[in-house]
Amino acid sequence: MESLQDEEQRLNLMRFFKTGAGDYGEGDEFLGIKVPQTREVVKAASKSIPLSEIPELLMSRWHEVRLCGFLILVDQFERLATKRLERDEQAIKKRDEIVTLYLQYAEQANNWDLVDLSVYKILGHWLMLPTNLGAPLSSPRRREDSNRDEDYKRQVLDELAASPCLWKQRMSIVCTWYSSHHDDPSWCLRYAEIHLHHPHDLMHKAVGWMLREMGKSHLDLLRDFLRQHAHEMPRTMLRYAIEKLPEAERKEWLAVPYDRFSSDYIIKTNPFAGITIPDFVDIILGDKDKCDEAMYYLLHQRLYRQLRERYDTYRLQLYDTFDDILEDFFLYLREGKTGTSRLPYQPLQRIKKKESFETWLLNTFRNYLNARAKAEDRISLTSYNDNGFNGLDGLSTFDHESHECLTDEQKLAIASQLIAYAHQVFYPRGRFIFLRSLLTMLNRQKALPTEEVAIALGMTHISYRVILHRMKHNLAHFRNRLLQGEHLRLDDRHQQMAQRLNDDFTHLYPTLLAYYDKTIDTLKCADAIRQLRQRHYEETGIMAHEPSPDEGPIRATITAFWNKLNHMLIY
Repeated sequence: MESLQDEEQRLNLMRFFKTGAGDYGEGDEFLGIKVPQTREVVKAASKSIPLSEIPELLMSRWHEVRLCGFLILVDQFERLATKRLERDEQAIKKRDEIVTLYLQYAEQANNWDLVDLSVYKILGHWLMLPTNLGAPLSSPRRREDSNRDEDYKRQVLDELAASPCLWKQRMSIVCTWYSSHHDDPSWCLRYAEIHLHHPHDLMHKAVGWMLREMGKSHLDLLRDFLRQHAHEMPRTMLRYAIEKLPEAERKEWLAVPYDRFSSDYIIKTNPFAGITIPDFVDIILGDKDKCDEAMYYLLHQRLYRQLRERYDTYRLQLYDTFDDILEDFFLYLREGKTGTSRLPYQPLQRIKKKESFETWLLNTFRNYLNARAKAEDRISLTSYNDNGFNGLDGLSTFDHESHECLTDEQKLAIASQLIAYAHQVFYPRGRFIFLRSLLTMLNRQKALPTEEVAIALGMTHISYRVILHRMKHNLAHFRNRLLQGEHLRLDDRHQQMAQRLNDDFTHLYPTLLAYYDKTIDTLKCADAIRQLRQRHYEETGIMAHEPSPDEGPIRATITAFWNKLNHMLIY
C-alpha cells in the first residue's frame, strides 16, 4: 500500500476528510490511495492473512491501511455468513471472533468512511445471525437462546451508543442499515430515537440516512417516527430522512416548527426506545415488571407532543398544568376511573386491534380532558362570604415570603380546604398517601417504612413517585392560589368535610386518623397495610401514626400545624 501512495491525491483526501486543527478528522494521515485500489489489495490478501495479523493493519498511522484492515474483516465475515453457514457452529465461533476483534479496535475506525464501509457488513449482519457471545461458556447453544442473543446484541450497541467516542456512536446507528433491509426495522428505530438530540452534524446525517433507508421498505414506520419526532429533529437529520418522499410531503414535514427542548446532549439507552406503538400493548398487558415503565415512557416520550396538542384545546378550562394532567392520566389508565381496578390497565383489554392502540390512547385522553373540564369549574375570585369559606379577603397583595399576616382562622381555613381538596381529587391510593404524609409529618418516628407501604399498595416505584409528585406539586399550587384570595371548587360533601376539619382542629389526630382508616377500607390492599401497622405495633409498642399513649391526645396549635403542612408542600 505504501508503494501505491500519491502525493496529489493525499492532499485532496486530507481536505476532504477534514484533517485540519479542530476538525473531526484532525491529525489523520493519508497515503493518497483511492478506495478501488485498496479493495484490490484486500482481494489479494484477504484469503491468506490470518486474523491475528489484522490488528497490525488496524493500528497503522495510515488511514487507507486501517481501511484495508477493516475491509479484510468484512470479506472474511461475509464468507462465514452465507446461508449454508448461518448456523454452523464453527462458522458462528469464527464470526464471533471477528466481531470481538472489530469491537476491540472500533476506535481505530476514526472517520466516517471507515465506519460506513465496514460496520453494517460486520456488526449489522451479526445482528441477524446466531451468536455464542454473551452465553455461559459451559452451555451449548439451543434454539430458544434467540432472546438471549438479542439482549446481548442490544447491550453491545447500547455501549457503543453511550460511548464518548463519536465514531462508536455512529457505528450504533449505521450498523442498522443491514437489519432494516432484511425486514427488522426495530434496531433503526431504537438508535435513531437514542441519537435524536445528538449535537454533531455527522450524527444528524447518519440518523437521517438510516431512517431514509428504513423507509424504503417500511414507509409507514418512517411516517410514524416523523409524526412523533419531526418537531425535535435537527433540520439536517429531517432533510436526510425525507429525501425520497414526494415533494409535497417533504414540504409538509419541513414546515413543522423545530422545537428542540434541550440543548444538552444526553445519551438515552432506554429499553423502550424504538419499539413500535402496537408492540407496547404486549408489553403493558403481558409483562408485569415492565408495564408501568413502558406506559410511562409512551406517554412522556413517544406521544408527548400529540397529547400536549389535545391538552391545549382544553387548557383554559382546567386547573392543572399539562405535566400534572399527564401524571394523573397515567394513574387513570393504570387504576381505572375509581382508582380501584383489580388489574392494571384493564381498559386496554378492550382494544381489538393493536394497530389502533395509538388512536385509542389519544382519543381516551381527549375524553378524559373533556370529562375533567366539565367537572372543574374555573377558579373564581369570590371572597369570603356568609355561606362558608370561599377565599381569603384582602390577600391579593400577600407577601409569599412570609405568612405572618395570616390569622389563625385563615391558616386553618386554608389547611382544611387543602385536605378536603386532596380527598376530592386524588385516587384512593393518593388519598391514603396524602393522609399518611400528614400523619407522618406530625409524628415522623412512628411512620411505616415508605418502601414497605409501596409494596403493600401493590405499586411499582414509578407509580408511587408519580402520585407523590402530583400530590405535592398540586397542593403547593393550590395553596398559592388560596393565599392570593382564590378558592377551590369543592362539592357539597367535601365542603362539609372542610368545615368538619375546621371544627375538629384541636382534635386533629383522631380526625385525620378516622379519614386514614376510612381510606384504607377503599383499597384492595387494606389487609397488607393493616398487617404492616400491626407489625410496627409489635416492634415498637405504638400503632403507626398514633400519638404515644403517655403523651395523651395531641392538640397541635394551628400555627404549628400550618408550618408543618407548609414544609411538606414546599420541600
